[in-house]
Amino acid sequence: MPGVPSNKACERCKKRHLKCDETRPHCERCEAAGVKCPGYVQTRKFIDQGASVRRRYAPYQEIHANSGESSEGHKSQTQHVNVPLDPHADPLGGPPDTEMIQPDLSSQRDKARVIPGQIAQTAQTGPSLHPEIGALQGQFQILNDTSAFPASRINQSTPSGASQSPIVDSISPNASTGRTPASECAYNKASVGQSQHERYLSSESVSQRSEKEEFQDIFSDLMTGSEHELAFLSRHFAEIIAPWLDLSDSRKFFSVYVPIRAINSPSLKYAISALAAKQLGRVKGNKLTAGGGMFTSSATTEMYPNAAETDWFLKAANYYYMAASDMNNSSSFGYSAHSSTVLESPIEMVSRWLKVSVSQGGAQDPSNSNFLRKTEDMLATAVLLIFYKLLDADGDQWPTHLTGIRGVFEILMNTDQLNLTVFTHGIRACFWNFARQDYLGSYFTRCPTHFDPANLSVWRAAGISIDESEKFQISLYGSINLSQEDQAANSLCWLVCKVINFLAESKQSQIAQWTGSPANRPIGNQESAGSADRSANTWLDLSFEFQTWFERVPETFRPCVRIDHPRDFSHPSENIRLPFPEVFYSLSTCAATMQHYHFGRIALLINQPADVVSAPSTAFDRLQGYREVTKEVEYRTREACGIALGHPQGDVRVHMVPVLLALGQCLEGADEHQIILNLLRGVEADLGWATEYAVTKLEASWNR
Repeated sequence: MPGVPSNKACERCKKRHLKCDETRPHCERCEAAGVKCPGYVQTRKFIDQGASVRRRYAPYQEIHANSGESSEGHKSQTQHVNVPLDPHADPLGGPPDTEMIQPDLSSQRDKARVIPGQIAQTAQTGPSLHPEIGALQGQFQILNDTSAFPASRINQSTPSGASQSPIVDSISPNASTGRTPASECAYNKASVGQSQHERYLSSESVSQRSEKEEFQDIFSDLMTGSEHELAFLSRHFAEIIAPWLDLSDSRKFFSVYVPIRAINSPSLKYAISALAAKQLGRVKGNKLTAGGGMFTSSATTEMYPNAAETDWFLKAANYYYMAASDMNNSSSFGYSAHSSTVLESPIEMVSRWLKVSVSQGGAQDPSNSNFLRKTEDMLATAVLLIFYKLLDADGDQWPTHLTGIRGVFEILMNTDQLNLTVFTHGIRACFWNFARQDYLGSYFTRCPTHFDPANLSVWRAAGISIDESEKFQISLYGSINLSQEDQAANSLCWLVCKVINFLAESKQSQIAQWTGSPANRPIGNQESAGSADRSANTWLDLSFEFQTWFERVPETFRPCVRIDHPRDFSHPSENIRLPFPEVFYSLSTCAATMQHYHFGRIALLINQPADVVSAPSTAFDRLQGYREVTKEVEYRTREACGIALGHPQGDVRVHMVPVLLALGQCLEGADEHQIILNLLRGVEADLGWATEYAVTKLEASWNR
C-alpha cells in the first residue's frame, strides 16, 4: 500500500550500500566503526501504478479532500498520489478527473520513475554492472540536467501561464517522488493556512534534495568507464593538465594530438582519465576555468553530477590499473601478462616493448611510420602515468619513478633499422617532459641526472643545435622547425641539467673527502690541485654558457608587465610595499624558462669553488667576493620570486616547486618566508600538485 518506508537502514549504511542492523537509536555497525550514526530518516516513496490504482484509492482522496482536515498525517496519506498537471484546474477545488486529462502522461512518468529504482537496485546487488546500465548512459543528458540544476532553473524557462510539456514534467524533481504542483494545490483547501502550506513545501524540498543527492552518489559510482565520464575527464585533461606537458612545445602534442590518439588507444585513454581523476581528487572536485569567454550555461562535457563528493581517487586508481594492464598486454606480444602489472614501472614496460619489437624486426617497416607512431603512444602513456605518480610524491621519490628512462632513448638512438638522427614530434615532446622532471627531481636529492648531458647525440636529436665543442646556438628556424622560444627553453633545460650534475659531483667529492673513501680520495697534493682546477674550470664554463644563452634569447623573453615595488592591498589603510616585484610574461614558456634561468645561476653562485690558482691573497678580498655573490643571489632571488608573484599559468606553477624551495633557503625575512609558503601552498590548493614536502623542508631549515 502507499506510504511504506522505502528503506529502514540508517543514512550512513544506506549511502555506503551496507546491510544495516537497524538498531535504535543508533546503528551498531556505525558504533563499531567509531563513527557517529546519522540516524534514520523515514522517507516514503510513492509510485503511480496507473489508472486502476488511482481509482482504487479515489474514495480515500475524496474523503480527505472534503473533510477539510489539515493534519500532517492526513497530508502524508493524500498529497503524494500522482495527479497530472491541469492548467485549467481550480487550485482551491477538488482533484481533477485523472482519467480524462492527459491520459498518456502517467505511462511516461512510470518510465521516468523506473530509472532511479533500477540504479539503486543495481548498486545494492553488487559491483557487477546491470545489463540496463548501458541504456542509462544514453539517458544521462536528461538525468544530469535535473540533478545538477534546481527546479527553479527549469521552471524559469517555461511561462507561468503555460503548462509544461509531458517530457519536462516527467523528469522534474517532483515527478521522481510522484508529486506535482497541481496535486499539492488540489488537496489544500482554503481552510489550510498559507504559512503551514509553505512549511510543508520546505520540508518536501529537503526530502527531495536528500533523495536527489543519494541518487547522484549512486549514479556517479556506476559511471566509471561510461561515455560521459571519459568525455568529462578527457576534456578536463586537455584544458587543464595537458598545458603542463606542453610547456616547451608550441605545437601542443599533449593538448592536441594525445586526446585524439586516445580514441583508438585504450592505454592512452585510461591514462588520461587516471591523471585527470587524481588531479580532481587532489583539488576536491573543483574545476578551474581554462580561460576564454564567459558562458551563461556549461557544456555537458564540462559538468559532472556531485563532483565535489565523488571518490575521484578510487576512480583514478581503477583507470591507472586499466591503463597499466593494457600497456602491459601491448608489451607482452601475446605472452602471459605479468601479475605485477601495477607494480612494474611504465618506463620498464616501454623498454621491454622496444627491446622485443627491435629483436622481432618490428622496426623494419620501410617507412617506420607505424612503429614510430606506436612508440609515441607508448611514451605518452608512460609520461601520463609518471605524472600520476609525481602528482602527490615527495621530492626525494621523483628520481626513482624515472629509473630506466635513459635506456629507453638509447635503444631508439642505437636501433639501426630506425636510423634516427632527429626525434619525431611525439618522441621529442615526451623526452623534454622526462628531462625537465629529471633535473628537478635530482635537485631534491643532489644526485646525478638520468640523462647524461655529455651524450650530445641524444640532445641533438631532441632539437638542440650543439657543435662538437659543446656550444649551442639559437637559430631562426632549427633543423626540425622549432620556434625560437622552444629552442631557448630546451637549451636552458640542457644547461640546468649540467649544473645539477656539477652539484652532484661536488657533493660526492665532499662526501669522499669527509669519509676518507680510498676510491675517491686524492693521492698527493698534485692530484688534489688538479681536481680543484677541473672543478673551477667547469664552473667558469657553465657561467659563461649561461651568460651566452641570456644574450641570444629572443625579445619575447622580456617581461611585458613589471612593478618593482607593488603595493600590498591586503592592508589598504597602510602604505605597505611587498618585498618582491611582480613580473608577468605573455608566454608561459618564457616565464618558466626565465625563472629556471635564475634558479640555475643561483645554484652556480652558492656553489662556487675556491680557485687555488688565482685566489684572493687577503681576507678583505675574500670578504668582498662574498658580498658580491650575496648581492647577485639576492637580485636573482627577487626576480624569480617576482615571476611567481605575477600569477603565471598552471604550466609554470607546477614546475616551480623545487625553484621556490631553493629561493626560500636564500631568504631571511619573516615576511619573505611567508610569501614563499603561500606560493607553495597555493600551487597545491589550486592545481593539486603536492608541495607539503617542500614546505616542511623549508620550515625545518628556517628553525635551525
